[in-house]
Amino acid sequence: MSTATATPEAATTASSVPRLLTLAMGALLVVDLVGGLWSALSDVNTWPDAWGGHALLAAPAPMVAAQVLMTWMAVRGRRRRAAIPAGLLALACVVSVASGFFDGGLGNAALEPGMAAYQVLLLAVTGVVGVLAAVRTVQLVRQ
Repeated sequence: MSTATATPEAATTASSVPRLLTLAMGALLVVDLVGGLWSALSDVNTWPDAWGGHALLAAPAPMVAAQVLMTWMAVRGRRRRAAIPAGLLALACVVSVASGFFDGGLGNAALEPGMAAYQVLLLAVTGVVGVLAAVRTVQLVRQ
């Protein structure tokens, strides 16, 4: 009978995904906060809309809160049940990136110079969070 053991590299990779996911979510949170502030201060969005359904440089506040909560649950969990929030986070990020392309906000005519590039940054960071959440989901399912 053989016993499977994890290589040190595999163990390091497995333990680094939650840390990377946490860092990426922190970066996404900062990007959302800065984007909302920038759009409100520039009068591109009103203050309530800066993190609402018409936000141009940030995700809506309920989505941000859900992403933070799902990240926390996915990172804190050590068992298969933590795969559910990790998978939901990956799905939410896919939906968020897709909506960025189809909701009419990307490259909106009301944007100041540089804001379209900021939108791309927001989508890229969201995509990174989604990929890391998907990797975390696979990790948890395989445990």
